[in-house]
This record gives sequence, structure tokens and C-alpha cells, in this order.
Amino acid sequence: MVCLCATGAAASSAAIEDVLVTGTFSPQPALTASVSVLNAEQITALNKTNVADLLKTLPGLLVEEQGGPGGLTAVSIRGGEANFTLVLVDGVEVNDPTNTRGGGFDFANLDPNLVDRIEVVRGAQSAVYGSDAVAGVINVITRRAGQGHQQAVSAEWGEDDYADYNASALGRFGAFDYTVELAHRDDGEPVEGSKRKTDSANVRLGWRVTDAQELTLGYRYVDGDRRSYPEQSGGPELAVNKDLDKSDYTQEILSLTWGLDISSAWRSLVKASRFHAQEDFVSPGISPYLEVPPNASDTDFTRDYVNWTHTLIPLPALTVSVGADYRHEDGKSTGYLEFAGNRLPTDFELDRNTAGVFTGITSRPMDAMLLQAAVRYDNPEGFDSETSWHVGAQLSPIADVMLAANWGESYKLPSFFALGQALVGNPDLVPEQGESWDVGAVWQLASTIRLGVTWFDNDYRDLVDFDDATFRNVNRSNVQTRGVELQADWQPLDAVSIRTQGTYTDIDVKREDTRLTGRPQWVASMVLQWQVAPDWLTTLDYQFSGEQWSASRYTGEELTVELDSFHEVDWVLRWQVAKAWQLQISLDNALDEDYETAVGFPAPGREFRLGVKFVN
Repeated sequence: MVCLCATGAAASSAAIEDVLVTGTFSPQPALTASVSVLNAEQITALNKTNVADLLKTLPGLLVEEQGGPGGLTAVSIRGGEANFTLVLVDGVEVNDPTNTRGGGFDFANLDPNLVDRIEVVRGAQSAVYGSDAVAGVINVITRRAGQGHQQAVSAEWGEDDYADYNASALGRFGAFDYTVELAHRDDGEPVEGSKRKTDSANVRLGWRVTDAQELTLGYRYVDGDRRSYPEQSGGPELAVNKDLDKSDYTQEILSLTWGLDISSAWRSLVKASRFHAQEDFVSPGISPYLEVPPNASDTDFTRDYVNWTHTLIPLPALTVSVGADYRHEDGKSTGYLEFAGNRLPTDFELDRNTAGVFTGITSRPMDAMLLQAAVRYDNPEGFDSETSWHVGAQLSPIADVMLAANWGESYKLPSFFALGQALVGNPDLVPEQGESWDVGAVWQLASTIRLGVTWFDNDYRDLVDFDDATFRNVNRSNVQTRGVELQADWQPLDAVSIRTQGTYTDIDVKREDTRLTGRPQWVASMVLQWQVAPDWLTTLDYQFSGEQWSASRYTGEELTVELDSFHEVDWVLRWQVAKAWQLQISLDNALDEDYETAVGFPAPGREFRLGVKFVN
């Protein structure tokens, strides 16, 4: 079910923004799947310091944080594992299977100021993307050039040494377009011991070779370092050892796209990309070191990917996509774990190839009905072949009411870390499996009010888990998540819009007495946007997170503690001083709510930021 996420000024965005590029083989105006979108106006109005904070305003997304900016930030979709979320940047997968999180992505690496649009597709998506898209897909899309030339420079400063600087130039002249963006970000130290600095560069070049042919080249580079108390160490409040985790990392994306309109009813698209990630990580462990000794790793991962898709329109109400893709993944890690005065090596080096073929169908047999189906066959090296399906339907039985239903299968290949890590790796692991369905309804109650509800159910099998008895990773867990997503969009006045959501998630670990951490049953948000005057815009963002379980080992053995629920309010005021100049003030955690994001890891308190932007 497509949710309404644009109200007020956002509703007047260019028509191209209404075309979805995520969860489909070719851009579509609508999907049957449950989709949420944040556009440029909404992202700018919220002015968050972290992309994960933007995602908290969308239904079905559960964000797990560890104190301040230096801690890892993971996003779960509908209660699934964080590494069940496939993360794309401009359509290129950025999950790294060499990390200890099984391929989970750290959203703190992304600078929101370089983000133009975010598309989220919830539910199994392996029929489109293959491995990793078990619970859903998040696609972070950077800026695209418009007509003419535009240049911008912005700076923002805040308490605790926060600073963010950005410069960009983008434009389109004749057959060529370009985007160049540079950013430096220092998140300061809003929580003791938690720091992160990143430098980013993003370049995109486009060439309309002929009316029927276009080429696009993209390059993205991120260089960062972070410091934080070790995960589950008890943080600045409870950790016995005050030494910090240290991580220095780089990420690169290189992509090339060639599109050719063979005829008015046949489009061919070739996409090739390379994702490269490197991280040098050192941890002091968790005193008294019985559970987590000092350790270090130097990881290097590369994913090369090529995709060829043909999209055919044999009938006005029928679109068929067929194609094939191939990915090569190569990862290695050198490191150690220090135990009883000895350094035990944790090295591994693995690579694998996966070839896939796929087809998808979109049909609109009548104006009130949309049908979509996709099937994909993957042949991953070293594993049995996988066939993934997805079917969905959308129907408007009466005016102003839309119903939707989806069912899909998914799978995830074991991460390189889970397979090969010298101490706990298990080369006999099999892929994790998932099956999901959802049903939903949207009701346009009035011209200014839209309500939505979606029920979902996910069944995950063969989950990778650590077995204490054998001291290795095994397939054993079976987890079911089910719940409901509620949404309401209301525009009481032309200058005022309100967007709300609430998500209930029930997680059941079958045949095991265990609790999954970082996933509260209830989360909710409300975003109020008010155009006070032509040159003044204010945004109020309210977040609620219910009680959640958190694990810690600061005592020398594992403890599971239930953290309190909390409320947080952020406020932004933007003033268009002149045509090219803009001032902005932001107040994070305006009520100075005191809460923990993990055991012993306090959330940042009230923080003030001041920003200035020049656009010409």
C-alpha cells in the first residue's frame, strides 16, 4: 500500500518525484507494496543530524541507537533483524557482509544534507533484489540536477563542537547534466566518549546522447572515523574500562547506467556498479573480559554488480520486465582476539558469485485495480539455488477508498563474517529464509484528511545465531513478527500540515526463552509543518518510543534490561532572509528528555544548532 507522505508544500513537488524507483524493475507511478517516501522539502524541513532520525517519522521502522553519534545506528523493518534491511544509495547496495553485524548498515555514516529523497518498501523484496531484502528496502537518493545552474554553500554549528559544512554545484545545459557535492561533518561529543567525523563527496554526470539514449556516471566517497564505548559495555555510566572503540573507515560507490529506448514500447537498461568498503577497527573489549576480550580487525570488501533489464509495454495496461544480473563479492579480514595474554587470529577471506534471472509484471486491467507480480531465480555459488516470489493487488472498490494486499518470499545468504570468522565462523550455514504478507486500506476521509492502516505478518526461519555450547554460529532461530501500522495525514489549513504514524510490533521467538533487543512494541511520531509567513517556516517533530529490551555485559556476564519508554520533541525554524540567503535554528530534544538508548548509554540532551545557507 502506498502511503501518503507528502502534504502541504510537499504536494506540489515535481511530478517525477511521484515515480517510485525502489521495489520495482523499472520506475512506476505506484506499487501494491507498502511504500513510504520522504521528499526534499520534508527532509529539509526536519533538518535532522542523522538519516536514522528521518526514518523514525515513517511507519514500520524501528531504530536502534547506541548513545551519541559514535555508536552504531541500525534500522529494523517490521521487527526483522537489522541486517534483513537492504540499504541502497542511488540504487547501489551498501550492505557489507564482512562486518560483525552480519551485513547490517550503520546509518550514522550518511549525511542528511546530501539526501534528496528516501524511498522505503516494506515486506519481502527478494523477488526484485535477491539476497538481503528480507524485511524490506531503504533507498537513499542524492540530489539530481534541474534546468540551468545552481550553486549552494551551507554551514551549521551547534553545542558540544557540532559543525557541518556543505558546498554543491548542479545544473543542466543542453544534453549534459552534472551534480557535484562536498561535505565535512563533525558531530561533536554530545554524549561522553561518542564522536564521529565524516568527509563526503558525491559526483553525478549525465549525457543525453540522443533522444532515445542516455548515459549516467556516478561516484560517491565517504571517509570517516568514530569513537564510542564498546557495544554492551555499559557506556559512559556503567563501563568499568573507560577505553573506547576506534574505527576508521572509507566507502566508495562507482556506478554507470546506460538507457536505450529501442521503441516506444521497449526500453533497455544496463546498470553496472562497484561498492568498496574498508574499516580498521580496534576495541578494548569489555572489562572484566570474560565475555568480550580486546579485539581488532581490518576488513576490506568489494561488490561488483551488473544488471540488464528490458521493459516492454505490449498493451497500454500491461508492463513486463525481464532481465538478468550478476554480482561478485570479495571480502577479507585480518584481526585478533586477545585472551589470557595470547592473541588468537580471527582472519578470513571469502568470495562468491551469484547469477540471477527475473521477470516482473504490472497490469492495470481497470482504473480501479493494480496487479503486480515478480519472480526471481538466483544461483549463488556454494549454496542451493533460490526462487523468490512476490504478488500484490491494489483495488479501489469505492471512491476515496483503496485496499491492498501483498505476499512475498525472501532469503539472505550468510554473511562472510558468519561463515568464515576463524573462531566462530561456520562454513555449513544455510541461507536465512523469510515469508511475509500484509493487507492495508487507505481512506480519503476528506480533501484534507487521509487515514491508513496496514496489518503485517512475517515468518523468519533458519536465523543465524551464536551457540555457546559449540562456540560457533548455527542456524536455529525461528522468529515471527506481526503488527499494525497506522497513518494519518491532515492539512487543516493551507499553511499547516500534520503527518502522524504509529506502529505496533509483536515479536515471537519460537521455541526459545529469549528477548530480542532494540525493538520496542510501540513507536509513534507526529510532524507538524507550519508556513507562518511567506519567508518563515517552522517544523515540530514529536517522537515516542515504548519500552524495549537492551543487553549488556558490563558485569562480566550477559544481562537483559528493559529500558523505559520516552518522548522527544525537536523544533526547527527557517527564515528566508533574502532570495539567496536562509537562516535556520534547530532545537533537538527540546524538552531535555532524560533516557537511555542502551544500558548505560544516555541519549544526547537538549542541543541547539544555528545554520546559514546561500543558494544562487
